[in-house]
Amino acid sequence: MGIIDELRTPSFKVTKSDKILIKYIQENIEDVSYMPISQIAKESNIGEATITRFSKKMGFGSLQDFKVTLAQEISISNKSKTIINSNIENDEPAIDTAKKLLSSNITTLEKTVDLINNQDIYNCANMIINARRIYFVGIGYSGIIAQDSNYKFMRIGLNCVSFDSSHTMIMMASIMEKDDLLIAISHTGETDAIIKTVELAKQNNVDVISITQNQESKLKDISDVNLAYVSEETILETGSISSKLAQIFLLDLIYTQVVKEKSSEAIDRKIKTTDAIKSLKNNYI
Repeated sequence: MGIIDELRTPSFKVTKSDKILIKYIQENIEDVSYMPISQIAKESNIGEATITRFSKKMGFGSLQDFKVTLAQEISISNKSKTIINSNIENDEPAIDTAKKLLSSNITTLEKTVDLINNQDIYNCANMIINARRIYFVGIGYSGIIAQDSNYKFMRIGLNCVSFDSSHTMIMMASIMEKDDLLIAISHTGETDAIIKTVELAKQNNVDVISITQNQESKLKDISDVNLAYVSEETILETGSISSKLAQIFLLDLIYTQVVKEKSSEAIDRKIKTTDAIKSLKNNYI
């Protein structure tokens, strides 16, 4: 039995909360797969723990597994000709797909720019410049962005490090100090390891900058500054280039502002690190 049929005639004992949640899912069947648990909880007035238990009652290990399966089932039931997203057809020429992806990426960045608060960028740059040490953290694709950002800021002489291991970032958060800065990257803003890391860092009075998609989330709520980007990424295109581009763009904007404010020092250090790499290459020629 599929999810849609199971929602109509559940095979388990349904509680009052379950009934409310089932009704909500049925009324938002096309969208619920792409919603974070915080949004589902807020709009259905059902607790997040209850939603997680409901997913397990439905036979899934997690809400994410439930949402992925539901998205696949809806796609099949609609006999859709598309894959990834509604704009791309399975049998279209590659060049047509390229043009659509380009247009989508440009639109994402344009909409993200519209969200930017000028003062937030100045605040982020100031926090970075004055930090004793900067920690970049992210899980999965966001972890790759954290590593890239760490490399970028490190090359202008800043004391920074990145972690994409949940155990490592949580351990390090427990010993962070007041003058440290944590930059947390999470598409959903709901990743458990990231939330736990931020909560531990906040206990040590560490300032937190977060990079998330433009929606309500736990990470956004507990950050000192949140920089949001627009994302129309579906659950079947997790890690799409448009979302990663938006994350990189916002971090590059902060980086550029830092360089603008510390131009002579940043340029000097960038030259030194570049020369160091060149000398290494010459040893292999």
